[in-house]
Amino acid sequence: MKKTLLLTSALVSSIALTSVANAEVKGSMKLGYGFSDGASNDSTDAGTQGLLRETQIDMSTTGELDNGWSYKANAAFEAEEAAIDHGEGTYIEFSSGDTLIHFGQDGFTNLDDSATPTTGSALDTIADIVNTAYSRNPTSPYTSAGLGISQKTPFGTISALYVPQVGDNGKGTLTADHKAQDIDGKAAYEVKFKGNFGIDGLNVVAGMNDRKLDTDDAATDGTRDGQGIVYGASYNFGTFAIGASYMEDEKESGTTTENTEYGVTFAPSDKISLGLAILKHESSAATVDEDTKLLTVGYNLGPIALELNYADVENRNVVSGADVTGASINTSVKF
Repeated sequence: MKKTLLLTSALVSSIALTSVANAEVKGSMKLGYGFSDGASNDSTDAGTQGLLRETQIDMSTTGELDNGWSYKANAAFEAEEAAIDHGEGTYIEFSSGDTLIHFGQDGFTNLDDSATPTTGSALDTIADIVNTAYSRNPTSPYTSAGLGISQKTPFGTISALYVPQVGDNGKGTLTADHKAQDIDGKAAYEVKFKGNFGIDGLNVVAGMNDRKLDTDDAATDGTRDGQGIVYGASYNFGTFAIGASYMEDEKESGTTTENTEYGVTFAPSDKISLGLAILKHESSAATVDEDTKLLTVGYNLGPIALELNYADVENRNVVSGADVTGASINTSVKF
């Protein structure tokens, strides 16, 4: 009996070591320099100047289950500031044919998406050079722990996500709320379609989410349930692409924001891509709109990508007369 136990332990250890050895580790690193010049409301709102850094490491393993299904387990670490986001991309997925089931947080398709063509980074990431209010994400709950399911069809992928507690990352930090204050509240769901309807070159994104307030807490005047919508389309003609996207977020605070983007890209070669974009941010709490114009250039150096970005903003953060310009040089490395 003892020998059997020893053999079993050795076998388990061997399997564990094999799994670690077969795990795929992927990552990316961005390093660059950004600066801005223009009106500043006060000493704490002076734009961006200095080195920019982003580090992302993903660890994943895939395989086949005894019932014929496939699985993928993923964990990630993201470091952009002083703290490490250890809740980034932590999930396990099971798939069979065109059906996928997702448990965890982050990593699932969501409304932080856009059909607008770009030359590299997302348009709102580029706009962050000058700290704009523009955001393409209508408060998607995908960063909270939840359950998702997606189904591929001949026209595109349809997905649905349910989150029982918005803000819950599974660490247990909201344990007290789970037992008392918010046990019936803060649930959210999100549905999305992304596909081409069978037309080569077409890209369509559309979806919505609904976020419930805490039902066990006394709601203050002006608060409400939150809702978000996204829709957009683009068409790629080969070296030339054009598209637009719209995002609306009815926030729980009672404020509604609308974000619209238009973009066009041109790739004269497989090494160089050029892009122009216009972004508009509107808020029901402001009397002016924020307007941003972007010029982007991407250059492919093989394992390293180089991005040159320029932004011109009127009424930054929906403040009248706060006009700002800025630029950045970014390098991106994937491994």
